[in-house]
Amino acid sequence: MARTIDTTVTGNISAIIRLMETGPKICQKYIEHPALFQGKKFDIRYIVLVRSMNPLEIFISDTFWVRLANNQYSLDQHSLFEYETHFTVMNYRGTLNHKNTSEFVREFEQEHQVNWLDIHSRVKKMIRAVFEAAAQVHPEMHSTTSRAMYGVDVMLDSSFQPKLLEVTYCPDCGRACKYDMEAIVGDKEVVRGRDFYNYVFGCLFLNETTHVSPL
Repeated sequence: MARTIDTTVTGNISAIIRLMETGPKICQKYIEHPALFQGKKFDIRYIVLVRSMNPLEIFISDTFWVRLANNQYSLDQHSLFEYETHFTVMNYRGTLNHKNTSEFVREFEQEHQVNWLDIHSRVKKMIRAVFEAAAQVHPEMHSTTSRAMYGVDVMLDSSFQPKLLEVTYCPDCGRACKYDMEAIVGDKEVVRGRDFYNYVFGCLFLNETTHVSPL
């Protein structure tokens, strides 16, 4: 459910089976070995804008928002009950520690000796594939008068391969509006939080591409 409500991390098969009694569930293999940032788990929120599903015309925001766990990552059994160790969304629970995009990328590259643009390219390819699949399976999604904004949450495994966590329609963009973020792709300018929705609606309805890139 939204905001990680009713999400359980467990290796107990009996507990997994009993969880079905509380309603429909999705059972997923846990990413046991994620890429870490300074020893902590993280995921990334991307904003994807859809102008058309047929032909597929989608854009990704030039900046993203990294969400960091507060505790050092651990697979110790007792840690599975610690929200601030295994979950990364601290907007509604725990202490939110904001990290600017460019600062995160610079420190991540130094820590792991990787090129973030290579990772970004893999992320874009994955997101494109997700929407291509959705367009094929649900052609009725297309409408000449409809536009959409999605929040796409991605995690990296220890080999820096992107893993899709979820896609949220009309996501909470409070952080996007609150902080000024320096983009690491596109024109690499500072994306002003106060202008975030101007860029969104400019892309969706005015065919503008300020601070967004086509997928």
